[in-house]
Amino acid sequence: MKPEYRRADRVSSEIREIVALILTRFSAEPALGRLTIVHVNLTDDLKVARIFYTVFPGEDPRQYERLLNRYKGLIRKEMGKRLRMKWVPDLAFVTPSETGEGVFQHNIPPSAGKEEKMGRPSSSSLMDELENEK
Repeated sequence: MKPEYRRADRVSSEIREIVALILTRFSAEPALGRLTIVHVNLTDDLKVARIFYTVFPGEDPRQYERLLNRYKGLIRKEMGKRLRMKWVPDLAFVTPSETGEGVFQHNIPPSAGKEEKMGRPSSSSLMDELENEK
C-alpha cells in the first residue's frame, strides 16, 4: 500500500524550492540571495504559507523580514508562474526563533562573513537604507 501524503506537504516542498530559486535570482535586491529557506508550513486549505528562513549569524533577521515583506507581491507573482495551482497562497515570512520552533543550525565556513574582501557585493548599504526608512 502506498504511504499517504497530504497535498499541503507536497505543495509546501514545491513552494520551498520555488521561493529559494526566486530569491537567489532576484537581481533587484542581492541581499535576498543570502537567505536560506529552511521550511515551508502550508495550511491544509493551501491559502497561507509560512516560510521559515535563516540569515548569517550576526545579521538581524528583522531587516530581512522587512525586505521580504516589501517584495512579497513580486515573489507571489513569480510563484504563480511556476506553481501549478489555481490560487497562489498568501506568504508570511518568519524566522524559527520568532515562533519558538527551534533554531536551525548550518555549517557555515569561517570565511562566510568576508564577502566584501572577496569582491562580492555587500548588503550593508541595503541594510543601512532599511534602517533609515524606520
